[in-house]
Amino acid sequence: MNLSLVHLNIERDKHYKRIEPFLREQKPDVVCMQEIFERDIPFFREVLDAECFFVPMALNKSIHGMSPEGIAVFSRTGFTSTTFHQLGGREGDLIPYVEGTPGEKNETQRYVLALVEVPYEGKMYSIGTTHFPVTYKGEINEIQEGVLDAFLAATDSIESCLITGDFNAPRGKEIFTKLSENFTDNVPEHYKSSLDDNLHRAGPIPFMVDGLFSRGNHRVQNVGMQCGVSDHCALTAVVEQE
Repeated sequence: MNLSLVHLNIERDKHYKRIEPFLREQKPDVVCMQEIFERDIPFFREVLDAECFFVPMALNKSIHGMSPEGIAVFSRTGFTSTTFHQLGGREGDLIPYVEGTPGEKNETQRYVLALVEVPYEGKMYSIGTTHFPVTYKGEINEIQEGVLDAFLAATDSIESCLITGDFNAPRGKEIFTKLSENFTDNVPEHYKSSLDDNLHRAGPIPFMVDGLFSRGNHRVQNVGMQCGVSDHCALTAVVEQE
């Protein structure tokens, strides 16, 4: 059997009534999440019956108060290794995130890449996830470009992998194009936007900013997109090794 995977920016704790039934129905082997609160990891571990590797990016307000927020990978079969790379942003202790100018955002959160090795059906899968800086109308800025450079340096020596992410960079523009030059873009071209028309605060925008990028012997198939679960649409796929 092939490994099943879901990628989703969950927008903190705003959509759990939508996300929980979706995940229980999908029963994925691996889930890559962005904007997840550390305090909510036990909930998702129970929903998914999975182990979790979490990398915090900042402190943010949850319905229960301040909590570390970041990215996570869940795996039903556990991990043989976990690591992360800082790609930019704040260094040192976590502080409350400021939803302000690009500079304020950069000074109050870290940009990171989580990498794991997942054992499955006698094979080892190299999987990662990340969350790039948001920019004005999806246009590149120096902060995002610096994070991209660090990301490419961190992944340069990885021969085979699948990396998912909310790249905050629309397909067709500079950042997404550079990613596609270094990896295989596995999201079908007929998907024009990964932002939910009804749940995203910006409304309908034709920006495909979420990605499933692979290289080497990690072959990604049956890619689909499910909207109505968060402000970003979920990406679903199966992964096999050639």
